[in-house]
Amino acid sequence: MGSNVAPAYANAYMNAFELDFVYTDDRFRHYVQCYHRYIDDIFFVWTGPLETLLAFHQSLNGIYSELQFTMHHNPKQISFLDTLVCKNDQGRLSTDLYSKPTDCNSLLHYSSSHPKATRNSPPRSQFTRVTKIVSDPDILPIRLESMANKFIERNYP
Repeated sequence: MGSNVAPAYANAYMNAFELDFVYTDDRFRHYVQCYHRYIDDIFFVWTGPLETLLAFHQSLNGIYSELQFTMHHNPKQISFLDTLVCKNDQGRLSTDLYSKPTDCNSLLHYSSSHPKATRNSPPRSQFTRVTKIVSDPDILPIRLESMANKFIERNYP
């Protein structure tokens, strides 16, 4: 993924793979309620039995030995990119921020030698991101305060 064109190649390859092997699979058509992909990260809601999901996953991994899918499944919550999707006991979905355990606050330091407009942009974009991802109005202020603290650690005024 070190090349500028790598994401475009990955997208094109995954699109062709989906058209040939995913969308045509009867299990996919029968049990997948929604399906979203960002380059090579895939999120979908499976409504069928776990055994069928595991068989579907195994069949995809059997197509090309060079292409292997890892799968994380959980009936209550799952992460996708920077979002944690949770399902409550009534079956309603909510979203929250997700950070990998290895996250180390790599936001741009305010004292860097970037132009002022570049240094002033991250807070606006990150606070907007938090507001769009966090669906629980009771948790939103906590996540916004946590984001503010990350900027304070990076010497933002």
